[in-house]
Amino acid sequence: MLKNVFKIMIQIAIIYLIYMAGKYISSLISDFIVIPGNIIGMVILLLLLTTNVMKISMIEETGNFMLKYMGFFFVPLTVGLIDSYALIKDSIIQILIILVVSCICVMFVSSKVTDLLISFSERKKAND
Repeated sequence: MLKNVFKIMIQIAIIYLIYMAGKYISSLISDFIVIPGNIIGMVILLLLLTTNVMKISMIEETGNFMLKYMGFFFVPLTVGLIDSYALIKDSIIQILIILVVSCICVMFVSSKVTDLLISFSERKKAND
């Protein structure tokens, strides 16, 4: 039990260190381009995983936990939006249109990338 807790604490520390690295890089490049540190951290994590510098097993349990309870992490955002309703009520229609259009664009691009990856994978299997 204690070993499992220690393992999860290490995984959280790894994810946090990557996040802090992204935040630091974001502060360095903020004069040129504004990219949130968490986005840069996710790109760093992706690069580490795809180059096999870091194995998925190093963060798997904590990552699964975060994915399982992802909805819980949106509660503060939702409360903040409700609290700020007076500020956004004049442009709520524009915001809703932007949300719908961006959601459709993300779904379209995601489906096309998935189609390309599946066809690439099938072609690779056929050539082997």
